[in-house]
Amino acid sequence: MFDRDPAGVRIELRALTKHYPGQAAPAVDNVTLDIPAGELVVFVGPSGCGKTTTMKMINRLVEPTSGEIHIGGQDVLSLHPDELRRHIGYVIQQVGLFPHLTIGENVALVPKLLGWPAARRTERVEELLALVNLDVATFRDRYPRQLSGGQQQRVGVARALAADPPVMLMDEPFGATDPITREHLQTEFAKLQKQLRKTIIFVTHDFEEAIKLGDRIAVLREHSHIAQYDTPANILANPADDYVAGFIGQDATLKRLALLRVEDMPADSPVHDPALPQVTGDASLREALDVMVAHGTDRCSGPQGVLTYAGLCAAVGSAPPGSGTDAAPREGVAAGDR
Repeated sequence: MFDRDPAGVRIELRALTKHYPGQAAPAVDNVTLDIPAGELVVFVGPSGCGKTTTMKMINRLVEPTSGEIHIGGQDVLSLHPDELRRHIGYVIQQVGLFPHLTIGENVALVPKLLGWPAARRTERVEELLALVNLDVATFRDRYPRQLSGGQQQRVGVARALAADPPVMLMDEPFGATDPITREHLQTEFAKLQKQLRKTIIFVTHDFEEAIKLGDRIAVLREHSHIAQYDTPANILANPADDYVAGFIGQDATLKRLALLRVEDMPADSPVHDPALPQVTGDASLREALDVMVAHGTDRCSGPQGVLTYAGLCAAVGSAPPGSGTDAAPREGVAAGDR
């Protein structure tokens, strides 16, 4: 349906507007935005700002009042809505699994509607359950009520990927889970997106989640007016105004640490030290700092060697408190930032 290049498909919004009858102001007002192919773009803003309405116009669950939407060069408004939605993955906070269908049947639903043969559907279900870390033999024939919230959310992601859509829309998909499960799902999905490189629009009110997952972030005001649209690193370093700075909060340095991986940072000493607290290469520098604080030390060791507190500060352009040497982080400072 959509023209794909090796990087995926691009989404273009042009003067997109939604005005509900009887309302003085539009819910979404004149949004123009380009979503690069293969990137995850997060819409973040307060409740009621229009971020979900903007997203729902892309798969026409909400019909625009005016404006244009193009996906992979295709005019979305010229397509039949049902046919359009079968080629766009959709994940919502309430998951939306059909309770009378097994997990396998839920995942295979869209491929079945598209006429895939049974053998191909079965193969795809097994592939996707494995992809989202659900054992096929254990979960395929269960019903949604027999799964935890986190497991149901994994199934929701698998179902959205079932027909291999180039585009996914995700409306606060992890918001209904507990904090520990939510963090695990975010980490798993970030790894999955690195592998799949879908073009994704992800809606959240959680700026921490936006930083963790987004290639770019659109910070929205009322009526979906765009306050700033940039990479997480650029927004953290250069917020456009006080409104954007309010989303970032007082711990911008810690948020910047969360964007950097241990494996991407030169070690202060290239020799691995097994006597120090250990971090993995794919851990963030924020996680490395947490390890240091938890162990009351100013250094830890990863696959590439030893990291120090001073080195973490230097990575985000911040001087350590005190003398500027690699003294251990003060407990009060670390606890206050967190």
